[in-house]
Amino acid sequence: MLSIWDMVMEQKHTGAARVMAILDVLSSADVAEFPEGMTVSDVSRSMGREKSVVSRQLKSLLESGLVARDAAGRYELSWRLFALALRAGDQRLMKTAGPVMLRLTEMVRERTYLTVLSDGEVLTVHSESSRRSIEAVGWVGRTVPVNRSSSGMALLLDHEDEHIVDIVRRGDDGITAREAREFLARVQDARRRGYTVANRIFDPELLGIGAPVRDYSGRITAAVNISGPALRIEPHIHVFAGHLLSAVQAFQQPLSAVRSLA
Repeated sequence: MLSIWDMVMEQKHTGAARVMAILDVLSSADVAEFPEGMTVSDVSRSMGREKSVVSRQLKSLLESGLVARDAAGRYELSWRLFALALRAGDQRLMKTAGPVMLRLTEMVRERTYLTVLSDGEVLTVHSESSRRSIEAVGWVGRTVPVNRSSSGMALLLDHEDEHIVDIVRRGDDGITAREAREFLARVQDARRRGYTVANRIFDPELLGIGAPVRDYSGRITAAVNISGPALRIEPHIHVFAGHLLSAVQAFQQPLSAVRSLA
């Protein structure tokens, strides 16, 4: 026999499951069939539930800001819900970063970096040291122009070509139009192979290999890169890139946990 506490908790869990079910229906709605959202009747029919019950739950979700309703009474997921999902993804990213990057660093024996795009530049938010006597610097909290690093290339992979050129020209006053186009060509090559290579671009003695990290929606939110002496890394670019892509995949598994809300 259930205790009162168990009954209360069971009701809460059941209520949460019902809320998630409604959000799942709204997120899975066929855009062609419901271009402007779903009515209460549409949702209740899709779920096989009583219309009055669904109506009360949608009203509660509307009051909490997790769904939006237009003047005709059609419901859809709210921008607040998308914002919450993005924030959850960012938190998961930082929690996952340390262990995954440490394993990657130990495997390739070179320093690794987690970076994000900030005001058109590459900002390093986390780094793992290789513990070798000669390695690239930590750089956490500092920025570099996007065209000077493998991370910059990775962060821009999904941008339109002309936008990439514009960002590069605005972020580096000394770069010429020809140099911006050469950078774009490197990005285009990276799109085909899935990872970026910055060979002696940031520093004449350094080589970097980067890859994008995508959130639950497929959007690039960060990049991971391996960086170190070019003479040490150059013979192993393909092997290191394989390890890097495997690490990125490990990043993206927990970030995809909220995919059903997208």
